[in-house]
Amino acid sequence: MHQAKQREKHRAKQSDAAHDFRWQSIAALVRLGLHRFWLQALPLDSSLPGLLLEEARALLCQQSADDWQRLQQCLHQQWPPHNGALSRLVKDYELSLAETFLLALLGEVERSHLISLVVGELQAPSTQARPTVHLCSALVSAIFDDETTSFGIADSALVQAKIIHIDGEGPLPLRTLSVSAEFWSVLLEQASVWPQCHLITPGNPLLLPESVRNQLPTMADLLAAGSARSLIVRGQPNSGRQFFACELAQQLGLRALSIPLAVWKKSPGLTLACRYANWLPVLQPQLGPGEIWRPEGVLNSVPVVILLGTDGAVESKDLIELNMPLPTETQRRNIWQASLNEATLATQCANALLSGPSIVTIAANAKLLAQREQLPISMCHITQARRQLGAERLRLLAQPVEREVDSDAIVLTPLVNEELERIISRAEQRESLWHDLGATLQQTATSGIRALFIGESGTGKTLAASYLATRIGAPLYRVDLSSVMNKYIGESEKNLSALLDMAAASDVILLFDEADSLFGKRSEGKETGERFANMLTHFLLTRIENHPGIVILTSNNRERIDDAFTRRLDLIIDFPMPGFEERLKLWRSHLGDRGPGDVVYRLLASYCDFAGGQLRNVVITAAAEAGNSDITSRHIFTGVQAEYRKLGREIPGILNKLKTWQGEGTDNG
Repeated sequence: MHQAKQREKHRAKQSDAAHDFRWQSIAALVRLGLHRFWLQALPLDSSLPGLLLEEARALLCQQSADDWQRLQQCLHQQWPPHNGALSRLVKDYELSLAETFLLALLGEVERSHLISLVVGELQAPSTQARPTVHLCSALVSAIFDDETTSFGIADSALVQAKIIHIDGEGPLPLRTLSVSAEFWSVLLEQASVWPQCHLITPGNPLLLPESVRNQLPTMADLLAAGSARSLIVRGQPNSGRQFFACELAQQLGLRALSIPLAVWKKSPGLTLACRYANWLPVLQPQLGPGEIWRPEGVLNSVPVVILLGTDGAVESKDLIELNMPLPTETQRRNIWQASLNEATLATQCANALLSGPSIVTIAANAKLLAQREQLPISMCHITQARRQLGAERLRLLAQPVEREVDSDAIVLTPLVNEELERIISRAEQRESLWHDLGATLQQTATSGIRALFIGESGTGKTLAASYLATRIGAPLYRVDLSSVMNKYIGESEKNLSALLDMAAASDVILLFDEADSLFGKRSEGKETGERFANMLTHFLLTRIENHPGIVILTSNNRERIDDAFTRRLDLIIDFPMPGFEERLKLWRSHLGDRGPGDVVYRLLASYCDFAGGQLRNVVITAAAEAGNSDITSRHIFTGVQAEYRKLGREIPGILNKLKTWQGEGTDNG
C-alpha cells in the first residue's frame, strides 16, 4: 500500500505542468556558448553567429538573448533542476552545468542543421560532421573557465555510461563525440517511441484471469521498490501476456514498450532511454527447449518484463516469474457472453480452453462470417472462426483437416463407438473432472487428453479423428512430420515445442498420423545417432504428457510404440477390420441412392473383406465407370477387380456373378 501511494505521488509530480527547468534553456545556452566561442576563435565575416543569436532569442522568448553570463547565472541558481527527463539524467550522474552543456551540444548537432554548420566551420578545414574531443574540451574550457582536457572527457560519467560515444580511430583529441539522436529526443521529451519498437495498446483488464489481476499490485510494488528488477511472464501465444505487461506499466506510472530483441542488443542507450521516457521495456526472446538467455547485466538499469513460452530460461539476478493461466470456465462464459451477447452460445463455447483475447478475436470473426452470410450467428460460424485463429502459424508445421463428419458418415464397431464417446465425455469435463477428487490425484491433474488409434490402413482412424473434432467443436490439424523433423540437433524439439504451444493457444486437436515414426521404441543407444534419437523420443514423451490439449496418434502396429509412451496414454482404441455388419453399412453409406441395392451389398459384405479405405476406392472407380447413370453391379465388379489387383490378390470366384447380375434395384433394404 505504501508503494502504491509513492507511485501515485510520483505520477502527480510528473503531471505538473510547471517545470522549473526547460530544455529550451539548455538549447539556448548551447547557441549562446557557440556564439561566445566563435567571437574568440573566428572573425565576424559569417552570418552564422547572428543566426545563433536569433535561435537563442526564439528559444527563450526574449527580444534580447545575447547575455551569456546572465543565462548561465540563472541556470546555476536552480541547479540541479527539478523536473523533466533531462533533469533526471542530471541528478542520476551528478552533472555540472558544463557537462550538461557538452551533452546538449552533441544532441543539438544531431537535431539542428545550424549547429552542425557552426561545428563544421569551427573545425575547418577538417570535414568532421561531429565535434572532436579537442574542440569540445577547448569549447568548455573557454566559455566556462573550466580546464577540461581530452582525458577528462574520456573519463566522464556520460562516456562511461555509453551515453556519449567516442568514435573513430587515431589520437584521442581527433576522435569525434556523439549522442544518438533517439536518446537526445527522449531527453527532450519529444520521442513518442523508439525506432522499430511500439507501445503496447492497453486492453480490457477483465480479459485477464482474475488470479493474475489480483497479483498486479504486488508485482508492481516489488519492481518499484527494486526488490525485483525483472518479471518473467510465461504463457501461450495470445494468452494476454502483453495485456498484463500494459496493466503493470500503468500501475508503475509507465508505458509498456515492446522491443525486438535485436534492437535491445544493438542499442545500448535504449536501456537508459526507457528510464527517462517512462517506458517499461517488454522483451520476448524466442527460446527453445534447454536454451538460456543471458542478458549480460542490462536488466539492472530498469525494470523489464520478459515474455516467455513453455521452454527456455533467463539467467539473471532478482527475477520473479509468473505463469499466465487460462480464465476459469465462469470467466470464459462471461467473456463469450459479453462478446456475442448470446447466452446459449456462450455456455456452449465456455468449454473451449481459450484465453480472453482469443475469445474476443474468435467472437469478432464469427460475427463477420454471420454478417457476410446474412444469418444469425451460430456454432457453425464460431467453429469457422476458431479454425482461423493462429492458422498462419500452425500451418507451418501442420495441415488443417476441415471436413465435418457426423454420426451418419462414419461406420465403426460398437466397441469403438463406446471408446470415442468416452473421449468426447472426457473432453467435455476437462476441468470439472478433477473437482473434489483426492489429494494424490490432484497432483497429476491435467486438461490434456492423449489417445492412440491402432489399426490397419483404411479402418477409419483418421475419419474417427475428424468425427471427434466435429463433436467437440474444435479445429483438427494433421501434423506434418516432414516439417517437424529436422536433421539438425535440437531443431526437431524446437519445432514440436512451438507446434504444441500454438496448438494449446488455439485449443486445437492434433493428429499425429503414423506416430511410430516419432514415438517409436528406443534402442540401446550405442551409436551417436541412436542416442540423439532416444533423447528426442524422451523429450517428445514428456512434452506430450504435459500438453494441455487433445492429441490423437495413429499407428498400424501397437508393438512399434514405445512402452513408456503407452503408459502415458489415456485411451488406446483398436480399429479392427470391419465385420459383415460394418461392411454392409459401409456399402450402403458409400453408394447412397445410386447403388444397386441390398442384395448386391450383402454379397459384397459377405465375400469382399475390404476395409473402409479400400471400399471407398471401389466405389470411386465404379462411379467413374457409370458416369452420370446409376451404379450397377457390373460397375462395382470393375472397381472390386481393380482393388484386388492393387492388393496382388485373386478376386473371390463368387463375386464374378456381379458381371451378369440381373437383379439391380430389387432389394433396397
